[in-house]
Amino acid sequence: MTRTIRGPRLAAVVGVVGFWTCASLGAAQQPGYDRAQDYLSSLAAVGADQPGWGLLMFAFAVLVVVAGAWRARSGTLLASAAALAVAAVARVDCPAGAAQCSAGTLAVEPDALSRVHAASVVAYQVLFTAALLHLAWVARRCGQSHAAAAALLGAVVPFALAFDPLPLAPGLSQRLWVVAGQVVLVAVAFWPPRPDSVAP
Repeated sequence: MTRTIRGPRLAAVVGVVGFWTCASLGAAQQPGYDRAQDYLSSLAAVGADQPGWGLLMFAFAVLVVVAGAWRARSGTLLASAAALAVAAVARVDCPAGAAQCSAGTLAVEPDALSRVHAASVVAYQVLFTAALLHLAWVARRCGQSHAAAAALLGAVVPFALAFDPLPLAPGLSQRLWVVAGQVVLVAVAFWPPRPDSVAP
């Protein structure tokens, strides 16, 4: 197996494992933090206890996206990784701590950085969806109908979950959205529709 194939696969797996490990360790440091109710972003917030775990969590999230972009040679997917990195730097403000900061009764009026964070997450999702739709189009042009269908599903499902369509608590809904995106990215890292293609 060439380094071009092995590298993205390893990066994707390390990224996913590292992300959820840091999310778990970060949540354990937050008094009153409820994984079902509270968002992942608050783990890296200004005011969170030991936000380094949350920042490292974001770094692993970016690594997963970069792995998918690397394997698919997708500039659009790489741009989505950059948007996610901006979201990590633009930390939300949780003066009372991570618990209930962005999804509960202690939610505060967002400041400028919080707005940048939210806008960056939206940009990430839009670019992610565009990249997967392009991969679906490329696969269809190459006659790979199964790959095209998989890429189309990978574009649609995370995009739909971003609108919180299910009757779940906010934290669980967000985590489901994250898992869906990571499943797609790992699949791209292991099996892109067309390894020699270059997405815009």
